[in-house]
Amino acid sequence: MALKKQKGHFQINESILATVETATPEYVKLTQLLFNDCVMFYVSQMSSNLKLFLSTSSDSLYNVYEKRITSEPVLSAARIPQDLRRAAIKKAAGVVKSWYTNFERWMKRIERSKTCHTLKKRTRLKKKAGKPPILPQSTNFPIQVYSGMFKDDTGDTLVVKLWTGKTWQFQKVSYKCRELPPDYVKGTFSLIYDESRLKLVWVIQKNTLSKGKLVDYIKAYGKLRVLSIDLNLDDPIVVGKVLEGYEDTSVVVELANLRIKGNNRLHHLRKRYLGKIAKAKSLTNTKTELGVLPPENLCSKLWQRIKNLEKELIETISHSIVEIANDHNCNVIVFENLKTLKPQRGKYSRRSNIKRSFWVAKKIQKRVEQKALNRHSIYTVRVNPAFTSITDSHNGGKCLRGSQVGVLNLYLWSDSGLGKLVKTPDGKILCSGENAARNIGLKYLAAKFEKPVVFKNAGLPRGCVVWLPEPVGKGKVVIPAWSCA
Repeated sequence: MALKKQKGHFQINESILATVETATPEYVKLTQLLFNDCVMFYVSQMSSNLKLFLSTSSDSLYNVYEKRITSEPVLSAARIPQDLRRAAIKKAAGVVKSWYTNFERWMKRIERSKTCHTLKKRTRLKKKAGKPPILPQSTNFPIQVYSGMFKDDTGDTLVVKLWTGKTWQFQKVSYKCRELPPDYVKGTFSLIYDESRLKLVWVIQKNTLSKGKLVDYIKAYGKLRVLSIDLNLDDPIVVGKVLEGYEDTSVVVELANLRIKGNNRLHHLRKRYLGKIAKAKSLTNTKTELGVLPPENLCSKLWQRIKNLEKELIETISHSIVEIANDHNCNVIVFENLKTLKPQRGKYSRRSNIKRSFWVAKKIQKRVEQKALNRHSIYTVRVNPAFTSITDSHNGGKCLRGSQVGVLNLYLWSDSGLGKLVKTPDGKILCSGENAARNIGLKYLAAKFEKPVVFKNAGLPRGCVVWLPEPVGKGKVVIPAWSCA
């Protein structure tokens, strides 16, 4: 039974995997085939009249499309239950919306290519746009089982309604899964028939008390505490600062630091496993009459280890960030918006490593956002990364970065590389990661508070305004103080 929403709470949905045993697995396969036929029928109905589909709200989809199944003789004769029909409508709506969004994006690319003045650029953009997206000819979705399709759940067994090919029958299914986390309850589930194996994925739900709007929190307590995170492509992969700002005085103080390593170890182990894969391929005869054809599932365990390394790093780092934010009673976790990051041109291996680093950084943000909200009701936001790396977080001046710092200053740092250093206008050498993390938090607080925020260093009587609001008409956009000088 789905969990009902409560006022002042937001609902959290997660999933857990279970292994399944049943005496009639062929009925699961038949039900899944029938469900996907039903999905494709509704896809054809929705795509045939896109204007009607796009103008119909998600709450009205059942009223518009549910009874149209009577026009299909095979599906009508199967007497598909209402819950399964509605699940198919939801799946079909997602398929059509995804296709329409991709089609609109493709049309914009084609129109942009037509506006180019030179033939070379028109050809390049048209080739880059690719072929138009098309609707799928078939689907292979798992059976989405709503509450009316199953009963008698004991924790180890349940009874689910399945299609036998002629009629609908309730069949007993045994399953095993891990214990539910605290305060979670079971909702609906998906039944999957894949490669002659059965899987069951439970949707577990929990109502978490909302802490309300941040604006109301600032008015009530007069302060806001944030954890600002700067994600790097090498070690330390995470540099964080716990900052607290006060509304009445607009003073921001630094309370704690955070540094997490792990990226270099990931690259080391990844290269190690890739070397083993290359050695195994060199010892395998892949030359045939048709050319070079490596055998299927060659070094599959090693490839799986590489994937698990990245997953382990993401889960470990995201867990550490969330727990540190909770230990310091932070209201918000602030990241840079890394959506438009793209790797530079270079050799295949270097470009591939950078792409994986970008993927890891974006995935860390996504997992932190999910875990922080689900576990501790902590919000996650993103700010524009402009000028956060070249602004002095102590005095508000413009810093020198990279080779501008000077090679003679490298002996001050154990880490090699000028990209990890910034040089302030008064000649001080700072860590670029800590400087950027501090600026990320200050930039968010400057946009949140009405007065310009003043960052105060520990032990100093006065502070400095690092970020200022944009001139009138730009909304809550902040710019560095040195750009206004």
